[in-house]
Amino acid sequence: METIRHFSTHLFSIVVIALLILGWSERDEYWLSAEKGWGYALGIIGGSLMLVLLLYPLRKHWKYARNWFSVRHWFKMHMLFGILGPLLILFHSNFQLGSLNSNIALFSMLLVSGSGVIGRYAYQKIHRGLYGSQIEFSELREAFDKSKSHFEHGDILDDQTKEKLIKIERDVEQRKIPFFTALICYQQVKKIQKMMELRCRKKAANLLGDRNELAIFTQEAKFLLTGMAQLMRMTNYALFARVFSLWHIFHLPIFFMMIIAGIVHVFAVHIY
Repeated sequence: METIRHFSTHLFSIVVIALLILGWSERDEYWLSAEKGWGYALGIIGGSLMLVLLLYPLRKHWKYARNWFSVRHWFKMHMLFGILGPLLILFHSNFQLGSLNSNIALFSMLLVSGSGVIGRYAYQKIHRGLYGSQIEFSELREAFDKSKSHFEHGDILDDQTKEKLIKIERDVEQRKIPFFTALICYQQVKKIQKMMELRCRKKAANLLGDRNELAIFTQEAKFLLTGMAQLMRMTNYALFARVFSLWHIFHLPIFFMMIIAGIVHVFAVHIY
């Protein structure tokens, strides 16, 4: 099932990219007109799909709409229409600029669509896949603590590295960690992880002649590297949770600006 989903996603992406390349390369041929025929129809359909996107936040936050199918299905629709709507409107505009209000609507739409890709990526990092439940930070913390209890008293970590890890733990546990703090923590853990892997390989090579010592060290190194991987997941979660939070601050105002500009554009075209 997962393989089929990935295949359909990749196929859909290829088709969309191919259509974008085709539309851009043929923009000077004027196959479509925004004022009539298929070009006009594509604008109406694309604009309607963008309006339907409002149903997703409505379904999530309005108590009377919470029985309108599952959030998962609305999320799928939100992503699908968020791609098809801009695609149809680009063909409606023939990949060219127009009046001031239409340009504002167009660029707002492109910003919303582009930021949606970023939001989708960040969303996956803090959920169990694209349609799964959100991961709880406490789960990651518990898994790290189990590994930590085995390696924190070992000889592989030096005192300076231990202090760095303690500080990273403290930082990522902040309720609203600043973005750059989360980014620095992520980079530091990644650096320490690589350093520990190299250190463990070197020490294991030196113990090849002593099977007992090698077995003891291998077990300690296993706990340490598992702990580093768990800490990496914690910092990764903290970073992308912050990215997703900041993304909402940017995405929502641009989305509503796009809706307003699109409505103004439709009225301006039909009145004047």
